[in-house]
Amino acid sequence: MNIKKIISYGFRSTLKNFKFLILLWITNMAMSIIVVIPIYALLIDNLQHSLMSDKLAMQFDLLWYMQFMSLYKNTIGHLPLLLYGIVGIYIIVQTFYSGGLISVFNIPQKDHISDFFYGGVKYWLRFSKVLSLTLMLVVLAFTINNLLGDLLAWIFRERDFQLAEFIFRSLRYVLLIFLIGIVMLISEYSKVVIGVEDSSKVLRSIFDAVIFIKQNFILAFIVFLVISIFGAIGAIVYNIIDIFVPGEPFAFLFITFILQQILIIFRLFIRMLFISTEVNIFKDISAKFIEAEVKESNVGVK
Repeated sequence: MNIKKIISYGFRSTLKNFKFLILLWITNMAMSIIVVIPIYALLIDNLQHSLMSDKLAMQFDLLWYMQFMSLYKNTIGHLPLLLYGIVGIYIIVQTFYSGGLISVFNIPQKDHISDFFYGGVKYWLRFSKVLSLTLMLVVLAFTINNLLGDLLAWIFRERDFQLAEFIFRSLRYVLLIFLIGIVMLISEYSKVVIGVEDSSKVLRSIFDAVIFIKQNFILAFIVFLVISIFGAIGAIVYNIIDIFVPGEPFAFLFITFILQQILIIFRLFIRMLFISTEVNIFKDISAKFIEAEVKESNVGVK
């Protein structure tokens, strides 16, 4: 398969389903607002009841910050629980959306909102099982990384090989990134296998995904890498532009906000592009061809 054609088709499929990108962005915005509201409420409560706090906050004075943290220490102490809850809900929603996106990309003719939500409901439980196994493997990868760190610390404890230690510690992080990348690749293709084949056997689908990636590793990994580079370029461009946008006056803050939303939409687009290309690769390679057998017929021939 041609990598250029795969990515090009993925772009077209993603743009065709732009309405789902808007849905993802609205969901992301809603989650962000839910996270911000408690902190915003605390700030408003503090600033409205103290003229001195209002003046100090304009310059973000350390005295105001210490006062704020002292007054609301009990409430702030519960914010991490809220954040964990929001993150959990966000992951659940994104798992639901993954089912919808795979359904839509699998059958392009069924690209209505109803088809999207039907796919989300249909595959949510199966994808949640894949997610659970993925999280376990990610934890395992970090555990291996920590054990390697302890091993390197023990090996170089009484040895003055700074360059060698630096190289091995760098390779340790490269290995961690590689392992996480492989885990995510297996996770994504497991969902694709479940969605395309409508399989209810999660473990079997994961095994099939591993076999598929093993047989087509170069293609799958290169496409994954190219799209990741697209995402990285977008982030770099945003950071470069953000450097030249001043923080004041308010109009420039609004410009920064718009740029941030563009970056978020771009990242969501990349996410959809990942799914689109994965579905396309799996369907094309695993397609079953029926060989037509031609037989000569003498009916009506003298």
